Amino acid sequence: MSLPLTSGALSLNADALSRLDASIQADIDQGKHFGASIIVAHKGVIQHRKCFGTVAPGRAAARDDLYLMMSLSKSFTAALTLRAIDQGRYSLDTRVADFIPEFAAGGKQRVTVRQLLTHTAGTYASFVPPPPLAPSDLGQLARNVAAVSALPAANTPGERVVYNPFASYAVLGQLLVVTDPLKRSFRDIAREDLFKPLGMHQTRYGLSPDAPGRVPVTFTERNSNANTAQTSALLNLHLQEDSEHPAGGAFSTVDDVLLFAEALRPGGALSGKRLISPALLAYAAQNHTGTMGNGAWDAYREAHGLPEYPANFSLLGGYVRGSGHYINGAGFTASPETFYAVGGGSTMWWVDPVREITFVYLSAGFIEGLAHFERLCRLGDLVSACWPD
Repeated sequence: MSLPLTSGALSLNADALSRLDASIQADIDQGKHFGASIIVAHKGVIQHRKCFGTVAPGRAAARDDLYLMMSLSKSFTAALTLRAIDQGRYSLDTRVADFIPEFAAGGKQRVTVRQLLTHTAGTYASFVPPPPLAPSDLGQLARNVAAVSALPAANTPGERVVYNPFASYAVLGQLLVVTDPLKRSFRDIAREDLFKPLGMHQTRYGLSPDAPGRVPVTFTERNSNANTAQTSALLNLHLQEDSEHPAGGAFSTVDDVLLFAEALRPGGALSGKRLISPALLAYAAQNHTGTMGNGAWDAYREAHGLPEYPANFSLLGGYVRGSGHYINGAGFTASPETFYAVGGGSTMWWVDPVREITFVYLSAGFIEGLAHFERLCRLGDLVSACWPD
């Protein structure tokens, strides 16, 4: 298939698309965030794109804005991991310690690739590098993996789902490095094996803080809190041009993210370039955590009176919609097969393979906790409402 870079004949409901725009603009008007860029595609044809608000003082949102992907970056690392599995370099059940022996410390000797992908490995679950490392070490991949490897498992691997913002996908990134027949760095592997083949020419891991087009991580006055300054400094200053942060350090544009998501929708290929085999992609896009909830949200759920709900992690660096009524990033009305990835507080892509709709949302103005998922759930329903009669 080929993906046009301009809009095709409209096949989605125009009134519903207008309501989507209005909802995003209302969020901006109410001070929930500053700006956003979106694309909605149907059957590989761009149906709607729009930029809203600002991404920095005096700077209107634009198509070529380079957003920090946050944890949406995990979907890139997951895709590279699945590609390595297709190549026979290792399998989903390969024990990480077989290739990174030091990782076996502290009860982690049986942790598998699949457990890292699904946040069930029991690895270090903080947002920043573990001691003795400093926040400035966030982009130092080998150093981070060495520190994570030395730590004991927080729980018996495979028994719990606890969303892992940093460590597990750092280990997956290092596994790609140590098994790479060309002996490349993680950044080079991502560029040469994923971004360049798919035409994602603006996407990269690591970016100079003063690079043209980079969108700074910011908080609105409404969303600022005691951690705002620390979070802003971490994400704006410590992800430099040479950073390698597989779990959260990619930068991309709305168009490039669409290319990636579309490469997953039709069966793992875009413009004749296959990323993941159709068989492995179909398996990866399922729910791999069953009915287990995500322990990372326990405190937030209790504080806001929210019920338990399934984590629904796929092997694609994100989630599957599944069935049932609960907050999720795709919306209540998305097809159960819809799979998606979310970057904390700001980014998201989802693919509904039944309705053949792809949605990309990148925003400026960080929103913490499940408030981002609640927003995405609302916007996802508005996108699903665009499906033609």
